[in-house]
Amino acid sequence: MNWVAIYRFAWIALGVLVLVGMGFMFVPLIQQDREYQRRESALREEIRHDEEQIRELQIMQERFQSDPAFVERIAHDIGLAKPNETIFRFIDEEPGAEPSRP
Repeated sequence: MNWVAIYRFAWIALGVLVLVGMGFMFVPLIQQDREYQRRESALREEIRHDEEQIRELQIMQERFQSDPAFVERIAHDIGLAKPNETIFRFIDEEPGAEPSRP
């Protein structure tokens, strides 16, 4: 075997080792980039959910300011009543429980 072939083989082997080493150097960066993309996607979904909640609350706020029937219904739901008004609440019995007998 001549020396030229040995030098060529050595340079090729060295080049392959350098390329493989650089590849291993970038693997953690690629994994980190994927994690950042996953986190960004989760945060965008959270932002979308929060914006939807904000829209619903704005609609309710507008209804509180402009719809007296809505305000009255909400007040009744939390147990408030007008003077001389009685609110009856009917509570369903738990499923599977025997009805109480007087």
